[in-house]
Amino acid sequence: MQQQALGGVTERIARFIEAGEISGAGLAVALGGQIVLEWYGGEAAPGLLAGPDTLWPLASITKLYTAATIMALVERGVLTLGIPVRAVLPEFDGDGREAVTIRHLLTHTSGLLYEPEDMETLLRQQLPLDELVEAAFSEPLQFQPGTQVSYSDLGYAVAGLAAEEVAGRPFPALVRELLLEPAGLRETYFPLPPDEAGRLAQVTGALAEGTPGHMYGPGYGLRLAHPAWGVVASLPDLLRFALLFTPHAPVRILSQASVRTMTSNQVGLAANGGIWGIGFELAGGHFGEGDLLSPASFGHSGATGCTLWVEPEYDLVLAYVSNRHLNAGREEFIRRLAIVVNMVLAALT
Repeated sequence: MQQQALGGVTERIARFIEAGEISGAGLAVALGGQIVLEWYGGEAAPGLLAGPDTLWPLASITKLYTAATIMALVERGVLTLGIPVRAVLPEFDGDGREAVTIRHLLTHTSGLLYEPEDMETLLRQQLPLDELVEAAFSEPLQFQPGTQVSYSDLGYAVAGLAAEEVAGRPFPALVRELLLEPAGLRETYFPLPPDEAGRLAQVTGALAEGTPGHMYGPGYGLRLAHPAWGVVASLPDLLRFALLFTPHAPVRILSQASVRTMTSNQVGLAANGGIWGIGFELAGGHFGEGDLLSPASFGHSGATGCTLWVEPEYDLVLAYVSNRHLNAGREEFIRRLAIVVNMVLAALT
């Protein structure tokens, strides 16, 4: 019955593909913890049909995996959200940085830039991660930490560096050991292994597209393991990840206290930058894709054309993936995400 109700959504996505707006996509929906839809259409990459084995670059949904890994360290007493970053990374100092905490980094309230202003140039040069992140240590803060909300990839990069410093382990290893392996996320990678590149969706419109430095390419960008945008996953794994934060979690990775912290307001009332928990955005989308999302909703979207939302009021989870980047047309990008989210909610509530 639910699949029939969702038929209008999949038909609408198919029309996106037929019109050439996107090349391929997938949609998975769970209701009451049970999968009621898993659908694919089009090509994920030239000659590669979208399907359950496709690996989709999740872009900024990666931040949820980074936040969950850091919360696992908090639970183990390795980190606290309130610790100044400078206490872990002494070089993170000057221009007010001494006031920045791990909580600020994970709630986009640190004052750090979104990303280096010359990000595409840096990618084209195929620089290592520490050089991509250098601006976080050298460029002036945009505002006093904790006073505003401004979305920041650099903040999550620094959080990953802090985590690996205190844990004495590379951050990708922490993600794998504390999250991916115990959660059974066997089709989620950070970084992308070279032998899995043949399953990768090809994202159109991303920075450094057409060069070896492609932000979401298999040879460089997705091998960086950037804590803000480096995770790739199959659609079933993405849905399984979201279920970890519901009463229907297939396995309990984090305590109820941690889940509540991640999914409750950590920034007060934010006028322009969104309302954030730890990692999760609350009560609607950063891009404006949350027309019908309730105040209790939490989730995240990614600039590669994907979105993930949990609706506790309706006991519903949706995961949508596609392969056209925000940079290829912002208005159309937002419209597509909003249509998918709106139609799923309308069909099942």
